[in-house]
Amino acid sequence: MPSALSAFLARNSVATVESLPLVHSTRSYNFRAILAGSSLSPQPCDVFKGEDINYFFVGRPAYKHRSDNSTAEPWELPCCFIFEADAVSPAKRVFPFDSGAFVSQRYPSYIGTMPLKEFESSGNEAIGKIIGSFFGSSDRYFNLSPRPREEFELEFSLTPFDAELSAAMRLAGEGTPTSFDDRRFTIEVQTDTALDLGEINPIAVIIPEVYLDIDGVLDKIENEWKAEPIGYPIYPLNLAAYYAVIYKEVHDFYKREHYL
Repeated sequence: MPSALSAFLARNSVATVESLPLVHSTRSYNFRAILAGSSLSPQPCDVFKGEDINYFFVGRPAYKHRSDNSTAEPWELPCCFIFEADAVSPAKRVFPFDSGAFVSQRYPSYIGTMPLKEFESSGNEAIGKIIGSFFGSSDRYFNLSPRPREEFELEFSLTPFDAELSAAMRLAGEGTPTSFDDRRFTIEVQTDTALDLGEINPIAVIIPEVYLDIDGVLDKIENEWKAEPIGYPIYPLNLAAYYAVIYKEVHDFYKREHYL
């Protein structure tokens, strides 16, 4: 039986919006191993027990690590790999939010008490339909500016039996409490296969600029991976402060390359 989200996407004439690129984020500590293996490998998953999963988010660098308020070291800082939207195809699972945050009960009870499986879809075609129905455009999706809930419910003739869809729309339009930030509606894409970066090239790699000064790093990114290296400066700030820096770098890259 299809999930509530899959059934909604199938039964409605939703204008499909072209997907933004996919973003895989990790700590810069892991960049050495990725550089050596030239691959993004699936890792054991805490949510889907017994599975090794590669996680990506559509458009936004939404993955975050917990930290204290101490000054972050370079290896703690975010590193992002940006890929064309079809780099992971077919997607194993697609969720409209961070499934880990959902399972960790970081979302409000109006949605957090529902089964996670009701929000699961599969296949890359679901991505453009989710953006189209909940946001209407890629720009609005990137800026987390959903359509008004009343307009959404009226257009698709939702009833109380469509509680999952109304709850997802409410979640998208909520403020930004610390317990559920931009991950509350950033489309998650899963695959159980590794990405060979020499074959499935990233289009950009964003990393603290000190890593680009290491011998061989620029050559690997530019000549083997065919990607644009984007370095960002390091300041005496805690880890949380860097997420705005990453967002700006991603936004500026999308603007330059006409994704937004």
